[in-house]
Amino acid sequence: MGKNKLGQGIIIGALVGAAVSLLDKHTREQTKAGAGKVMAAVKDPRGTYTTIKTKVDDLRETYETVSEDISYVAQKVKDLQSATPQVKEIVQETKEAFHTVTESKQQE
Repeated sequence: MGKNKLGQGIIIGALVGAAVSLLDKHTREQTKAGAGKVMAAVKDPRGTYTTIKTKVDDLRETYETVSEDISYVAQKVKDLQSATPQVKEIVQETKEAFHTVTESKQQE
């Protein structure tokens, strides 16, 4: 018996809450707009299906593009990581060459 009163209280509370929230003009307008969208979807389920399918296809295409871009960037990072020791060695050799040239000019 307590469950019936609890359920009844929840339903009454929800209805009172909905009624109070509809006192706000902005909320009423949003509710009407939402109801209009639902009615349009019910009246034209094929159009709704097509719209959803198009959105899903667009998301899938975007995912594939982003996935390819991430793979490309990951490969470039890998390339840079393998090139870094070579670049470091070249920089060190260049530094030593400049140091040698600088020392020889100072001795003159």
